[in-house]
Amino acid sequence: MVSKWINITTIRAFLLVAGTAILTWGIAQKEYELVGIGVVLLIFTIINYVQGVKKLKEKCYLMLEAIRNNDYSFRLPTSYHSAGEQVLQDTINQFGSLMSEQKQQMVQHERFYEQTMSSVSTGIIVIDEQERIVQANPASARLLGLPIFSNLRQLERYGNDVADLFRNIQVRERKQLHLQTDKGEVDLSITCVRTELNKQSVRILIMNDIHNELDEKELDSWIKLTRVLTHEIMNSMAPISSVSDTFMQREDVKNSELYEGIRAIHETSAGLISFVDSYRKFSALQQPQPEPFYIQEMMKQVSSLNLVPDNINLSIQVEPEDLMLYADPNLIRQIMINLLKNAVQAIGDNNGRILVHAYADKTEHVFINVSNNGPAISDDLARQIFVPFFTTKQEGSGIGLSLARQIMKISGGTITLLKSGTNNWPVTFQLEFA
Repeated sequence: MVSKWINITTIRAFLLVAGTAILTWGIAQKEYELVGIGVVLLIFTIINYVQGVKKLKEKCYLMLEAIRNNDYSFRLPTSYHSAGEQVLQDTINQFGSLMSEQKQQMVQHERFYEQTMSSVSTGIIVIDEQERIVQANPASARLLGLPIFSNLRQLERYGNDVADLFRNIQVRERKQLHLQTDKGEVDLSITCVRTELNKQSVRILIMNDIHNELDEKELDSWIKLTRVLTHEIMNSMAPISSVSDTFMQREDVKNSELYEGIRAIHETSAGLISFVDSYRKFSALQQPQPEPFYIQEMMKQVSSLNLVPDNINLSIQVEPEDLMLYADPNLIRQIMINLLKNAVQAIGDNNGRILVHAYADKTEHVFINVSNNGPAISDDLARQIFVPFFTTKQEGSGIGLSLARQIMKISGGTITLLKSGTNNWPVTFQLEFA
């Protein structure tokens, strides 16, 4: 191939020199035939050179047009007619290969960023100077209780103040926002940064749900308080129960008027110890031992306990049927038992329905919804039902739902009371496993 372009270059040079020499000699000798031959050789050489340059320009244009159309696989043919053509074509082909590699790297980076934005729990919203949403990851829509977030006007369902907050938040400013969405209450922390995208100034809003953080702090405070109270009460009641039991065994006490009083003291202290001991479950919960298990199988085990009476229809939907969960099956089973018992007590003697619906979303988060058609829970009660020892039942201990919340916390999930009317159910508790 090298000899080819050397020969062509040599021939062009020879024809150019020969044509010039013949033309000069013909003019000097007034030999017009030689002049014609010289002119023909020069014209042929010039035309050949111009055609070569023209072809090279066409190749360059095709290459640049392919790059402009994002076609980086296009290459010039590896046939050369001159040294300059070889250098230029090799350079353009190398440039095309380099651009192709850069394009592949850009595509990989874009996929990486998209996957990262889709998987993080932090909401990220990019807004341009015209207040249009350039990009919003799935977490932002989930935090705002929207199926998809594409326009700031969608926030007007929560009031104009919410939409104005997103429009007017300034760079490095931090705002807190409380929303009541269809999936429950959320407390958002919103910060703003500015950058350039495609030579245009944009704002990036970063949202984090601090509701769970507040719940965790509150839960930790209750656990510490419970540990202190149970420790002090047990230390005080244990000696009273032990001493009263000793006195009740004495023969002189059994036949005296003191026996009934001592027996009352013993039973009261023993009952109080049993009552306090039940609260130890809340403050001394065992560490989870996670393992993969089928939700369908777990629900069959729960159903076999006959917790639901005949006047209530229990339906279980697991989608798909082989949906698996990686958690401690014993702890999750305890949550389901508590939720079913609560639903049964809420419905009472009326004919009712309970639905357990388990499914996974696109982010592979597993959800278990426990719904019933009993009386809806008022907003005032909804804010307190997860508070330890809070109960509206006369014989309730008030630790069932708070215990469920703690189990979900140590299992890396959350439990939420959804807004009344969600999916046409008055009451729905949702378990979410990340």
